[in-house]
Amino acid sequence: MVNSHPNEFTRRKIQKFFEGRFVDVTVASVSGGYVVFFSHISVFDACEVTDPAGKLVYDAARDAWDLHWISGDFRWHLYNSYQGMHQALETLSLIHISEP
Repeated sequence: MVNSHPNEFTRRKIQKFFEGRFVDVTVASVSGGYVVFFSHISVFDACEVTDPAGKLVYDAARDAWDLHWISGDFRWHLYNSYQGMHQALETLSLIHISEP
């Protein structure tokens, strides 16, 4: 049986992926997928902030995960498609590592 997305099992799986890498994230369920927010301390605001890092959307017709990034005008843009969720999460974690 194929899970429809979003679902709690997959949301927690994404959360655990980043916890295993000691990255503080929040995962929100959205229509057809999940948005991953990275938490960090802002030196400008002197508080913890959560920024949207990427949106994962499952395409059942292609059996693929689409990874989207958010632009400065708060619009989502397709970054790449992956056959496995783990590949998309690896890419998202690399994006996080490369940020200052």
